[in-house]
Amino acid sequence: MNNNVEVIIISGPTASGKTKKAVEICKERNGEIISCDSRQVYKYLDVGLNKEGTLLQNGFREINGVLQHLTDIISPDQNYNVADFVEAADLKIAEIFKKGRVPVIVGGTGLYIKSLLYGLDKMPKTNKSLRDKLKARPHIELYNRLLKLDPESAKKNRENPQRLLRALEVNILSGKTLREHFEIKCPRYKFSHYSIFIEKKILYNRINERCKYMIENGMIEETQKVLDMGFNESCFALSGIGYRYVVQYLNRKISLGNLVSEFSKDTRHYAKRQITWFKAQSDVKFINGK
Repeated sequence: MNNNVEVIIISGPTASGKTKKAVEICKERNGEIISCDSRQVYKYLDVGLNKEGTLLQNGFREINGVLQHLTDIISPDQNYNVADFVEAADLKIAEIFKKGRVPVIVGGTGLYIKSLLYGLDKMPKTNKSLRDKLKARPHIELYNRLLKLDPESAKKNRENPQRLLRALEVNILSGKTLREHFEIKCPRYKFSHYSIFIEKKILYNRINERCKYMIENGMIEETQKVLDMGFNESCFALSGIGYRYVVQYLNRKISLGNLVSEFSKDTRHYAKRQITWFKAQSDVKFINGK
C-alpha cells in the first residue's frame, strides 16, 4: 500500500491527445510521465506505436522537456504482461515520488491502469508448456475455443492475439473467466483519474489520418528493419494492431490500400473498446479533449 503517494492518471482512447495533456500537467505540477501502454514497451518500433519525444541514452524518453518512463524496455520477441507493468510502475512511482515530483500515469491500456490502482487479481501464472501448445494452433481455432469458454474475453480480444492467448490460458488453468477473477479491492494509491473524451466522429477521423501518416512515414520500413534484425514475423511486437498487416503487405498478401484500411479499421475498433472500458470505471472523471 502506498496511500501517501498522490498520482495522476490520464487515460482515454488512442489518438485522444493523452500525452499532450500529460505534458501540460507535468509542467504545471513538476511531474514525470509513466507510460501505461502495452505496446510502447517494445524497442525499435517507434512510428507504428506513436512514440513521442526523443529516446535518451539513459533509456528514458523526453517530450518537450518532460521525462517519460517505461517505453523501449524490451525486445520485440519478449512477452510483457500486466504483472510486469505493475511491478515496473510501482518502482517508477516510488522513484519519482522520492524526487519530490508527481507521477503522471498515461495510457489507454485499461486493465494495466486498474491493476496498478487496485492490485492484481490472483490468476494462474503463465504455463510455458501449455502456451507453446496453444501458440502452435491457428488464431481462429484459439478464438473459437475461447468463445465457448469466455465469450466476453474472446470478443474483446479477437484482434489482439497476445491477450486472447492469455485469456484462454487462464481459463484452461483455472476454469474461470477473466471477469470471475476480478474482485473489488481498496486503492493502492491516492489518485485522480482523468479520461479524455472526444466526439466519436472527430476521433475516428483523427485515427484514419494518423494510420495513413504512420504508413507513409516509416512504419513499413521499421517493420522490415526488425525482421532484418532476425526477429520472427509472428513475434509479440509485430502481432499488434497495424504491424501484422504490414507483415502481410511485405509478404505481398495484401495491397497498400488494404493495409491502410485494415489498420484504420482495427484501430477504430480498439478505440471503441477503450471508450467502453473507461466509461465503466467508477473512479473516472471525464475531461473534454481538443
